[in-house]
Amino acid sequence: MTYLPSSIHPLLCEGTPRTDMDSAEQECTMALGGAVTDLLNKTGLKATDIDILVTLCSIYNPTPSMASMVASKFKMRSDIQSYHLGGMGCANGVISVNLINDLLKANPGKNALLVTTENLTRAFYSGSEKTRLVVNTLTRLGAAAILMSDSRRWRASGRAKYELCGRARVQTSAREEAYRCVWYGPDEDGYVGTFMGTNSVTEASRVLTQAMRKIGPAMLTWRQKGSAMINHLQRKLGMHVPRYTPMFSEGVQHFLIHAGGAKVLDGICAALKLDEKRMTPSRAVLHDFGNISSSTTWYTFCFLETCLGVKRGDKILQLGVGSGMKCGVNIWKAVRDIDDVHDVWRHRLSEKAAGSRAQEPSGCLPGLL
Repeated sequence: MTYLPSSIHPLLCEGTPRTDMDSAEQECTMALGGAVTDLLNKTGLKATDIDILVTLCSIYNPTPSMASMVASKFKMRSDIQSYHLGGMGCANGVISVNLINDLLKANPGKNALLVTTENLTRAFYSGSEKTRLVVNTLTRLGAAAILMSDSRRWRASGRAKYELCGRARVQTSAREEAYRCVWYGPDEDGYVGTFMGTNSVTEASRVLTQAMRKIGPAMLTWRQKGSAMINHLQRKLGMHVPRYTPMFSEGVQHFLIHAGGAKVLDGICAALKLDEKRMTPSRAVLHDFGNISSSTTWYTFCFLETCLGVKRGDKILQLGVGSGMKCGVNIWKAVRDIDDVHDVWRHRLSEKAAGSRAQEPSGCLPGLL
């Protein structure tokens, strides 16, 4: 499945992509409007119940801001704290949790709404330089809205899903190679697009390694922590032993990795020593929707809940890498069993049910999904 806005869809734009600000606004309003409406319907909240609003988009940064666009469309309160984060690439959806966490600590008991998308109208590249064609070929339209709160009433009512039990953020922009490897700007002919350097995978691996070392204590079992400490002491004493590399899957049940591309997922899978089962949510997003930029890991969350299910006490690693280079890692812990069905993945359940019915002998009822 592929999703493109009408402004650049080959069958709808009549061969002339429209990348103007008006077309970008139409795409943005459609994507964010649908995501926020769905969240308000599911939670039973009104737009006036939102105290903090954070919007995300890397390329499209209008004036008034995207946060103002959402506040205007849904008639939010005049005292709402609103922020927009731009230019941070695919990592934005994960890194933004840091900001919301800090805002909730400063404003306890409030409801914070995170709304994320990428604007393909403005990101579309009309030139022919191969290093700038990745967005056109891989990135697709999508949006997500997430409600976060530290109010006790959500857990008391049994409606809270997760608690944040660890987070790490690393940025390597001080190195020129990292800063320039992903770049939005004009090519030699003046066509604007996102440049992806040949060293982008190397730089992404470097920042990912730093982030995983930082978040490690929140992921490892006590046995792994002991092994890591012994290894550290051995190396301090000059013993020639390899650096300890833990099996992260022992302490974390689910991995939600930004689906930047098949090769990117292969590299992260190998680096974290994960089996293919752990990669299922990320590969499913890439297969069905492509790279949805900062919304991608939230789509993997929805896949996990809809198609696999989450048990109380399960730990979930959410990981995103973006321009800069930047890497964000969040560790979530489920506070209850979760098997919510999200519309975006309902087609997978239909396919699974159809497959089950095809294999059943006559007279048998299909099992409940």
